[in-house]
This record gives sequence, C-alpha cells and structure tokens, in this order.
Amino acid sequence: MAEVNSPKIEFDKKGSTSRFNLDVNQYADNFYDLKIVGSGGTAYNLTGYGFSGTIRKHVGSSITATDNITVGFDTIGGQSVGIITAKVTNSLTTSFTKISPRYTYDVIATEHSSGYKRQLVSGDVNVNIGITQVGGGGTDDTTDVLGANRICIAVIDESNNGDNAPSIAEYNTFRETFPNRKHFLLQPVSSGVANTSALMISALESIYISGFGTDTSLNGNEIKVHPVNRDQGSADNASDWFDIVGIQTGSITKLALFVDISGSMTLSTVAASYAKFIGTCTDAGITVRQESNQQEDWIEPFSGILA
Repeated sequence: MAEVNSPKIEFDKKGSTSRFNLDVNQYADNFYDLKIVGSGGTAYNLTGYGFSGTIRKHVGSSITATDNITVGFDTIGGQSVGIITAKVTNSLTTSFTKISPRYTYDVIATEHSSGYKRQLVSGDVNVNIGITQVGGGGTDDTTDVLGANRICIAVIDESNNGDNAPSIAEYNTFRETFPNRKHFLLQPVSSGVANTSALMISALESIYISGFGTDTSLNGNEIKVHPVNRDQGSADNASDWFDIVGIQTGSITKLALFVDISGSMTLSTVAASYAKFIGTCTDAGITVRQESNQQEDWIEPFSGILA
C-alpha cells in the first residue's frame, strides 16, 4: 500500500487549483488521504458532497472503463472534518506501462443540493513499475478493497423529500462512482400497507436502478422498493431480508446495511427482522458493515468506501 503525507488542499465555492502528485505502486492497492481546508486553513465540512476521479495517459487522451479512481470518504467522521480517501486499486495499475510510467488525474467534487461540480485537486501519477502480480484483482469481495461491488441494503420507511432526502444529483454521483454496487430498498410498512410515505420523488424513481433488477414478482411491476414488516420486536412478524434480497450463501462474504433511525422508525421498529438477518449472515459467513445517519438519506451511507 502506498502511504503519503496527507496534503492540505484549499477549497471553496469556486473550487480549487491545488495540485498533488500521486506515487503509485503497480500491482498494489494505493491509498491517499486528502485533507480539505477552507481559506483560513480550517477543516472544510464536506457534508453534502460527492466525489469522482479519473486517471488518463494525458489530458487529451480517451477515457476507458478502467480509468476511474474510486474516491470515497474516510469511514469514520471523514465527511465532516474534511478528509476524503482516494484509492488506486491493483486492478487499475495493470494497464500502466514501463515505457512511459507517468499519467495525469483529477478529482471533481459535486454538491448534491445544487448539482454544481468543482475541481478539487489534480496532478501527475508517477508509477513505480511492479514485479509481483497477485491474481487478477478480481471483482469478488475478497479482493474488492473498496467495496466497489458491494451489496447495499437500506431499510427505511419514509423520506421527507426535504434538504436531507436523496437528490437526483446525489444519486447520479453514487451510480457514476459505483456502477456495480447493487442497491436494495426495503420499506417497513404498517398492517400490510404497501407505502407509509414515498421514498423518492418520481424523477428519481424513474432513473433509480434497483438491486431487484427486472423482478416483477411482487405486484406485476418492476420492484423499486420491497415492503417489509414493522415487527416491533416480534419474532412471529419478522421479515426475512436475506431471502427477500435474494442473497445466496457462499456467493459473498461482505455486505453493507443501513437502518433508518430518524424517528419515524428506529431499530426497535424492525428489531426481530434485523436480528434474524444478522444471524443468517453470521451463519453464512457474511460480515455486515452497518452504516447510519439520521437524515433519512438512503444513498449517502453507501457513497463512500465500503471495505
């Protein structure tokens, strides 16, 4: 893993002209912490921003599917204290050549509320040509250090479509950055009612790609949101999230789970279903990474690194 001193990058509403060069070890996973500060040198609160980055041979070269740097928030408090972690994975470095081991990159910050995009940092990528190549840097989650292919499950009963609710810009950034993450929405309902409240505006629903794919087994329509029970801790009323999502034992070893605790529901609302799910995952050898927020935002928990 390449380790570097964390650079301080000045950033404001106009963006940044900061440059920072990346030294990349070929055939290794490379991690870079970037400290984002305001004009006064204090930590810049990155709440409400998404990030994406691209490596190219040179500024005018074409983009390929393997050119993306995956950029995500530090997993503990990074968002609010101005720290993001850029990662250049081993699978990406296989395309680097010893003939000309220098590339260029940039990182773009997207403000979810407005959709505005600003440059955060750019620079050169200097490649230390490797010798030992382990495996192929595959897509299974034993080698997926970023969680780029992670199953993401959000359990939430409503979204108020206000300032904290997912926006189209936020969803587009998530999908562009992590196109292979499967996202499932499970909605606790009352007395079998299909919806307690809309989870998303219709414009977002029209572009939302559900992990259920083209499954129409629920009501004849393609499943965007699957209802589950508000079991209130009763084992008799527990829903089987593992089965609903369609997880196959032995197919994965990690997944990410978000359970809304904003007040319209809490963990106790689905306590029995939650316990059943965690127990089934444990028995299947699956580690559950648990994400949370109190803003009824069912995209943000999965927008960063899910190692």
